[in-house]
Amino acid sequence: MRFILVLITTVMLASCGFKPMYGQFSDGKGDLRDVMANIRVSDITEQGRPTRIGQVIRNSLLDQLTPFGETKQAEYILKVTFLIEEHGYGIRQNDSVTLQNLKLVASFQLEDVNSSKVILDSAARALVTYDLAQSDYSNMIARNAALKRLSQDVANQMATRIGAYFNKTATKEHSSQ
Repeated sequence: MRFILVLITTVMLASCGFKPMYGQFSDGKGDLRDVMANIRVSDITEQGRPTRIGQVIRNSLLDQLTPFGETKQAEYILKVTFLIEEHGYGIRQNDSVTLQNLKLVASFQLEDVNSSKVILDSAARALVTYDLAQSDYSNMIARNAALKRLSQDVANQMATRIGAYFNKTATKEHSSQ
């Protein structure tokens, strides 16, 4: 029964044109991992200063784009800026806030090193809500954990969009030849 289910799923995916994003290009000469490994992620700062959140976003991007280490001869540079918004809601009778919303918006540009042309300009957003406790320490820990989750989520979105861009570009180039 399990074999039949796997077989049916495979046939359905093949018939709908599904192609893994990180697979080989149709010419068989390269794959998306090779292209994405040629991206250098510039330092991410907030208002010109390095921050922990910028470091977490950059490290997550490096893990996804260049898992075998950064290349010295990058073909592309990824530039990222971010903004954190915080809003409290869920007001108690004593006017204290019970819930905190954290929103991280990261704008990013992928630039071709040779032409200095921006080839991809986009933004990634993530939102998380956490409960506020009576303890300041607990609130600090919850906020830091929420910021880390947001940073990783935004980095995943950026890597996926960059991968989709290169996959689409490669598909157009191969279909026009």
